[in-house]
Amino acid sequence: MAWKEPSDAERRLREQLAAHGLSVSWAKIRRWREFGALPWGKRQGLGRGSGSASTLLPETFVVAEALAFATAKKRPLEQAVLTVFTAHPGFGEVFVATSVPLPERAVRRALAWYIARDDSQPPAVIKKAVSSTDGSPDRAMDAALESAHLYFLKLYRQANQRRLAGTAVPDAPWNLADADGLATIAVAIELGFDEFGADAIVEAVSKSFPDLADEYGEQVFAELRKAAREVESNGESPFLRRPHWPSVQDRVQTMELVEYSTICTVRDVLAVLVEAAPTLALASRTGVEDPDIRHIETVRASNPRTDEYLKRAEAISRHPPARAWKGFTGFLLDVCTSPQRLSLFQEDVTALDPALDDVPGLGRRVLASCDTPSRV
Repeated sequence: MAWKEPSDAERRLREQLAAHGLSVSWAKIRRWREFGALPWGKRQGLGRGSGSASTLLPETFVVAEALAFATAKKRPLEQAVLTVFTAHPGFGEVFVATSVPLPERAVRRALAWYIARDDSQPPAVIKKAVSSTDGSPDRAMDAALESAHLYFLKLYRQANQRRLAGTAVPDAPWNLADADGLATIAVAIELGFDEFGADAIVEAVSKSFPDLADEYGEQVFAELRKAAREVESNGESPFLRRPHWPSVQDRVQTMELVEYSTICTVRDVLAVLVEAAPTLALASRTGVEDPDIRHIETVRASNPRTDEYLKRAEAISRHPPARAWKGFTGFLLDVCTSPQRLSLFQEDVTALDPALDDVPGLGRRVLASCDTPSRV
């Protein structure tokens, strides 16, 4: 596609970036504009017969500078937008909460891009595996089952390690049979329950929910299988009211319903948790006595969600901004795409107040306590 020559505004922006040591082609600036990633002034008339021209806004350079840092290694633009949205990429190895005024359109497009590629969710994993086949139903089914079984096996092993460390992981498979059953159910939800038949689904349910037999007796699964077969024999589907695993499209649509101001607020709060994480980890290792640290530990001991948020923030804080964006974006989406989590989010995090009102000050106090010899 042939592009028009750069406008005066695009040339000026390129010159401003060059003056700060950033070499950015006007074609890249044009792509940023077309994606919606740059704040841009409305076109203004130049007088009768002279046409019109667009103008730069005060915040245009701030966003362009951040994008220039984030795209220096030829990353996808969507990744660059999310990097800038979650942490300022110009601070090297240090995670610094962002204040770059990215346009809403660009952020939403980048979040949708991430959801479609999010390998932490079974629908995306299965969809990716199916898309890699030649369209044959049998090969699509084989690819879907293989990818789902590998996904839940990995999830089980990760959860098992966390359980051995004393962390509760209620949503992950409890054993290999549970992982196998969940994989079958996940593929059935994505590709259609009728592709499996009653016996396969009932077997998967029995693997994932063995406690049903404890409560209702061993015959529960035999009766369930018999009832499903009777419906099938009448030419009907026993799974019209099937359980629903949020698909890629479901998650995208859920995010579209979340106000942009809410997304930004959640981002800002999570950024505080990530910035505070190194200080909290140091205090935990050294046994520092501080009233704010004691308050945080009391809250996380009484609220599993708050404890989970702090642990995830600590994991993200171990990476520089160029790598932290992925974990941070997944964290943000997990909160925003779960109506229950989102409704309780304010309560869960404000319980930490006022301990994290001054993260730098808390960090200085913890460091000072570490440097102070203990009195005998």
